[in-house]
Amino acid sequence: MTTEQVERSGGDGSAASPRGLVRSVRPPLTRFIEDPNRGIGRYLAVFIGVFAATFALDQWLGSGLGFFRRGDIERELAALGQWGQFSSLVIVGVILVSVQPARWRRVFDLALASGAVWAVSVLFKLGLGRARPKHDDPYAFDGWFVGVGDSSAIRDLVQTSHYDFASFPSSHTSAAVVLSVFLAMIWPRLGVFALCMAIIVGLSRFAFAAHWASDILGGALIGFLVGYPIIRGFHGVRLLDAIWRLCSKGRSRSALNAVVTEEKRALKSDALSR
Repeated sequence: MTTEQVERSGGDGSAASPRGLVRSVRPPLTRFIEDPNRGIGRYLAVFIGVFAATFALDQWLGSGLGFFRRGDIERELAALGQWGQFSSLVIVGVILVSVQPARWRRVFDLALASGAVWAVSVLFKLGLGRARPKHDDPYAFDGWFVGVGDSSAIRDLVQTSHYDFASFPSSHTSAAVVLSVFLAMIWPRLGVFALCMAIIVGLSRFAFAAHWASDILGGALIGFLVGYPIIRGFHGVRLLDAIWRLCSKGRSRSALNAVVTEEKRALKSDALSR
């Protein structure tokens, strides 16, 4: 099928449509998440339930783990805790372009997902303005839309900005989840490693008393719910296509078909080499 035929087809989810093309790419992670027999909705419901219970217990759980805050352990955990931040995004992007240059456009999916998750996290932070653990009150809020407890007086006392004061969600954790999801979808063999890195980031934010436990779970949930659909749907590639076609006044062709074809080839090659 030619690229022109793909572009003329509808968005009904058929194999010829853009939606059908993207959904024809089935890494192990997407097969797990989208398996109707597995019921991802139940997993999300359980996760949200755990989040709610953790939020209720934040005062009792506290924050900070002294064992990890010493010497080399602290330095190593702090370094690993930057997984998902700008430098690690650049490193993963450079590795992808260098090792599999035919898949270079997938970097735009990662960039778009990371940017969107960051924006949503900032909106929650500033909107809720939840006090960080160092202020000893997990139920104090001083945000754009919420004001509860003595958080305003605390923030005035410590003279810090709304963003630095705000605890929910853990933007480090949400960013780590996005990068881990991307890694697991691009290179399925690294799925376990990616999961472990996301957990380490969440642990580091709790160990260093930067966030309450529910902040970490909330950050993970936001990272997944916002980041996964963007990466899964090739929305970075599609946005690049739209911009490129706009700049060329419709004369250029969509790259989606070529990108999907290369994704299938790469995943098949990976499966056969196991």
